[in-house]
Amino acid sequence: MRIKSFLILLLSLLIIGCCGQSMTIKDSSITIDEANCWLNLMPGGNPSFHYSGTFSINKNLADDYKLKQLYVFYKDNLIHSSQPLLQFYDEIVTDSSSLIRFNFYSEQGIKVTETMMQAENLDLLLVFEIQGKTIEKAVKEIPLTRAY
Repeated sequence: MRIKSFLILLLSLLIIGCCGQSMTIKDSSITIDEANCWLNLMPGGNPSFHYSGTFSINKNLADDYKLKQLYVFYKDNLIHSSQPLLQFYDEIVTDSSSLIRFNFYSEQGIKVTETMMQAENLDLLLVFEIQGKTIEKAVKEIPLTRAY
């Protein structure tokens, strides 16, 4: 009887796990292709924090999406949030669909905090809205480079 209960529990967990994966696949309309973070510590100006990257979106959704917000985390603590600036990059035609790529980047003059100076890696969370649905895309362990 215990073995039967254990097998039912194991099967239930397997089904729940598979359902969770399908939810992730369902939101694959956006792909983060690249993400970078750096500190500008060049002499002659105020230190500043910057981020940039590229994401791809299905061409059919390109007219009905918005990159609402970008959050920057260090060790699970929020250290910055802003609305990224966007620029069209190019179009990619694949076997199954056509994708459009956009560059996203930070505004100029984001002040460097003490936490940013200590950080080696950062995590980004990009929040999109597509057809009234909120989609979050996380990029983990981005090296924080420094330009001197």
